[in-house]
Amino acid sequence: MMFKFYIRAFGVLLRSFMVLANICPVNATKTDDSKRAVEVDIADGSLPPLTEPPNATAILDKMFVNYDKRLRPMYGGDPVYIYVSLGFLSISHVTEENMEFKGDIYMRQFWKDPRLAYGDKNWTLILQGDILRKMWFPDTYIENGKKTTIHDDTRTVIVFGDGNVFYSVRVTVNAMGLMDFKNYPMDVQLFFFRVLSYGFDITQIRYKWIGASLYSTDMAEFYVMNQTLASDKVKYMIGWFDYLDVNFHVRRRIGHYVIRIFFPCILCTVVSWLPFWMDRNEIGDRGALGITTLLTEVFLLQYTNDSMPRVSYVKAADLFLIVSFAFTFMALLESVIVYNYKKKSFMAESTQTKSLTGGRTFFRKRTAKVEEVCKAGTVHINGSYINPTVPAEPEDPPRPLPEPQGKKAPWKEPEDEKQELPRCSALSKSKIRSYYTSVKSYLAKTDLSFFIEMSSRILFPLMYIGFIAFFFGKYGI
Repeated sequence: MMFKFYIRAFGVLLRSFMVLANICPVNATKTDDSKRAVEVDIADGSLPPLTEPPNATAILDKMFVNYDKRLRPMYGGDPVYIYVSLGFLSISHVTEENMEFKGDIYMRQFWKDPRLAYGDKNWTLILQGDILRKMWFPDTYIENGKKTTIHDDTRTVIVFGDGNVFYSVRVTVNAMGLMDFKNYPMDVQLFFFRVLSYGFDITQIRYKWIGASLYSTDMAEFYVMNQTLASDKVKYMIGWFDYLDVNFHVRRRIGHYVIRIFFPCILCTVVSWLPFWMDRNEIGDRGALGITTLLTEVFLLQYTNDSMPRVSYVKAADLFLIVSFAFTFMALLESVIVYNYKKKSFMAESTQTKSLTGGRTFFRKRTAKVEEVCKAGTVHINGSYINPTVPAEPEDPPRPLPEPQGKKAPWKEPEDEKQELPRCSALSKSKIRSYYTSVKSYLAKTDLSFFIEMSSRILFPLMYIGFIAFFFGKYGI
């Protein structure tokens, strides 16, 4: 009986020793090699297989006993190195008017807090919920974010046995950045996010990149051309701060704007040329069509700028619409000029026909009257009636002029004064006046409306096609 008692007592002591060994794992010197994981490489951001400790409850009860979350790790000593990794779920809701864009980000941070070390470096504790309020976290924020929303249900902390901490959270950021719309809608924009500490300078916290990735490079309105990472220091009032930049160079997709802007504008401009093939006298129909297309392009210009900021420079879309507007206005002006020349030509022809008809009638009436008077025997000339059958009385011969008295020779004008001075200015003015008169008479006799109409049918399409080729060649598609 005594032997059995000693065996049971030895078993109880052995079990007690094993329990004590599990409660105090810090002093344990032996571990199972089969459960050993790879050391956590913070700079690489890779995590080893998660191994849960067997005494998690006891570890958590003792972990925050002497822990002060108000002080950073290694307070008063070396700075804490924060390694950052960003995973972008999407970049969307681009608002050109406010120069804003929205990013859904998985933010992951690594740092080491020796106060949280509890044993083997391969052991991991996953913490969530209210217990996170007992821990210290870096005050990392996104500087160009106008509004940041932290999803509390995604906050997760993994504490390793040697004090390494992995913190992951999902945030939604409405960020802002300067945009250049000179090439809009063929523009390339820069969407960037700047990460830094709000209150700790480089003597307390240092930031290092692990990496950043965008899960999908295709967006509804843009597509990502390239992505770059940058890091530097910036000076503020209280000192120098580390910051991390992730830059996305994106290009706007032009398909939507071809359907909404360019195609309607080109169609309206082509429709404004239809009066070139209409009757030149139908100024009402030609003018109505030109004014309608003109107002349509004004509406397109206003519709395009409704969702754009009020910038002081001309955008590419504005240039295209303004030039198309000018072509439409010139087509309307051409209709007015053609009608004016056609009207002048018609009036000149009518006046010439009327003058010829009136001259012949007057000549016939005058001849009949002369014949009638001649039959009567008298002709009315210079206010008196003369009978052509009676010879006229001879007039008195002219009296000779009296000769000058004396023997002096008569005065003669000098030879040099007899020569007439050349009148070059008068001749040149008369030539110019005669040339101008001849050109004016030629233009009055010639119908230029037909020539203008035929030239417009060729020049307008060629010039507009050349402009379109130049525009898309310069700004790209």
